[in-house]
Amino acid sequence: MGLVGKRFFFAGIAVLVICAGTAFAGWQWLNAYVTTPLLNNADYELTVEPGSSLRTVLNTLARDEILKHPDAVRVHAKISGTGNRIQAGRYTLTVGTTPQSLLEQLRLGGVDLVQVRIIEGWTAAQAIAAIKGHADIVDDLDIELLQRADGQPFLDAAAHGRLARVLGIEQNSIEGWLYPDTYRFAPGTVASDLLVLLHEKQQAELTAAWADRRDRRTLPDPYALLILASIVEKETGREDERSRVAGVFDRRLQRKMRLQTDPTVIYGVGQRYDGDIRRRDLNDQNPYNTYRVDGLPPGPIALPGQAALRASAEPADGSALYFVATGEPDGSHVFSETVEEHEAAVRAYLKKLRQRGN
Repeated sequence: MGLVGKRFFFAGIAVLVICAGTAFAGWQWLNAYVTTPLLNNADYELTVEPGSSLRTVLNTLARDEILKHPDAVRVHAKISGTGNRIQAGRYTLTVGTTPQSLLEQLRLGGVDLVQVRIIEGWTAAQAIAAIKGHADIVDDLDIELLQRADGQPFLDAAAHGRLARVLGIEQNSIEGWLYPDTYRFAPGTVASDLLVLLHEKQQAELTAAWADRRDRRTLPDPYALLILASIVEKETGREDERSRVAGVFDRRLQRKMRLQTDPTVIYGVGQRYDGDIRRRDLNDQNPYNTYRVDGLPPGPIALPGQAALRASAEPADGSALYFVATGEPDGSHVFSETVEEHEAAVRAYLKKLRQRGN
């Protein structure tokens, strides 16, 4: 090695030593900083909204002069893997809380969360009513809830359209697009942010169910699956019957038979539904009346859960083309292959209702 080469070699070694020393010093400083208490005199209440990023939370703390170096904490979180996922909630940062312990709290979740339950088979209107009526949710939805004749909440087309635009839904309705589940969140959560969470979760569930579907031509796209799942959800709450009900509808669609399902009729009646289906309702020429129209209705009629989505994507094999309730308290149904068998099952159901005085 020549003299010039030796000079470059030793210069490179020197640079590496300096860089290593700088990195070591930086790491020591970072470790010292994230283990230094943030507060000295009083506690601090931190509210993390659903969907908030770690950057947003740390910037809020910096704005309130709780945290001096938010970027340093983000670097530590990335290196340690403690900030990959944070939980919404209300946190109390006590005297002695360090950036490191704060990251751990955010990972585990706040203890002061409240919740709202969205039930499978509810309409979007019922879900909106639960959200708007929750004492800990800030209602920023510029819509008016109406009331059906049977007392249930109702959203008109204008409200559906407005909410669909808020959520970026292609269809002009949010029906079916909210995932039914129990949601825990921080008090003061804004209603529109919560709706985004419900919608994103339903999108994810629908995408997963569509990816696992059987190779059938009766459902041309994911939205058709969402529609069918909403009908299955309304027809039965029994786990052992969902795929059988979906199978009946799948076979009827394949054979170009009308679905003839009462829940779609009820949805089509709309605001004037008073709790009973009348002959005029079955004869009504609206697009949701599956006694009069072919194929699926134009949109979902309720909020389907994961089980209904999966059952509709993977309908059970069989030959039944009809089903009717047994009238038993367990919510079970009789499945039939022929019209004659089905009519006999219907007569048995009506007889049981008469015996009970219904």
